[in-house]
Parts: sequence; structure tokens; C-alpha cells
Amino acid sequence: MEQRKLEYYERKYERNPVEEAIKIISNKWTLHILRDLFLGKTRFSEFKANRKTLDNKALTRCLKTMEANGLIEKIRKNEEIEYHITGKGHSLNKVFYELLIFAIENDTENEHYNEYEKEELRKMYLEILNLEQADASYKAPNNQSVN
Repeated sequence: MEQRKLEYYERKYERNPVEEAIKIISNKWTLHILRDLFLGKTRFSEFKANRKTLDNKALTRCLKTMEANGLIEKIRKNEEIEYHITGKGHSLNKVFYELLIFAIENDTENEHYNEYEKEELRKMYLEILNLEQADASYKAPNNQSVN
């Protein structure tokens, strides 16, 4: 891009849209809760399960922020409260998947996942996030299609 055009865009768009999007998902627990919602979990106790360091106050604050950002909605069913992902929240499914791919592809020393687990995670998240068709062209490191 030519320098003059670049300078024009920098002046016109002082705010970085990527930074704005990152702010919405940057809370320590937001991605955990989004994953849980994609998995079908809807209740406070389900979000807390197996997360010893997540206290009630932090979870409540995170859920309120996610609701304020339009990622989730709070629904009362009789005495129960459920949280459901909104269209805006669901639109993060591709971003969520790309973050997964980034993480496992950059785990080159297999520090966290072996190759079998990486492949399993790719397939599982394609299904969970309803992206089977969207990622059909992705090739695993061994040049075999994931689907």
C-alpha cells in the first residue's frame, strides 16, 4: 500500500477494530465460558465445574460483562437462571476455531498436545462450532484433509 494512502487510513481510523474485538474476549474466563456455551452448558454451576480458581464473584462479573457486550443473554426459567449465546456471541465461532488452530500449530514441540490429540481437537471443535463445511480446505500437517 502506498505511504500516502496508509497515512490517510491511519488518520481516518484511529481506533483499531481488532483491538476492540480483543477487548471483548480478553477477560480471563470469557473464552472458557464461550467454549462451555458452545458445548451446550447454560448454568452458573456448569461454568464453575472443574475450575477451582474461578470464584463466584469473578464468574458473576464475567457473565455480566459478556451480557453487556451482547455475547450472551440471561434467561429466567422459573427459579432457574440460564445463559445462552447470542448471534453476536456465536459469530465468534470462527475466531475461536482460528485461535485453537494457532495454539496447536504453534505447539511445535508437542509440549501440550501430541499429534493425535491435535487432530482430535481440530475435528471436535469443527463439530462443536458447526464449522464442518467452513474448514473443509484445512490440511493437517501430514497434508491430509481434516474432514
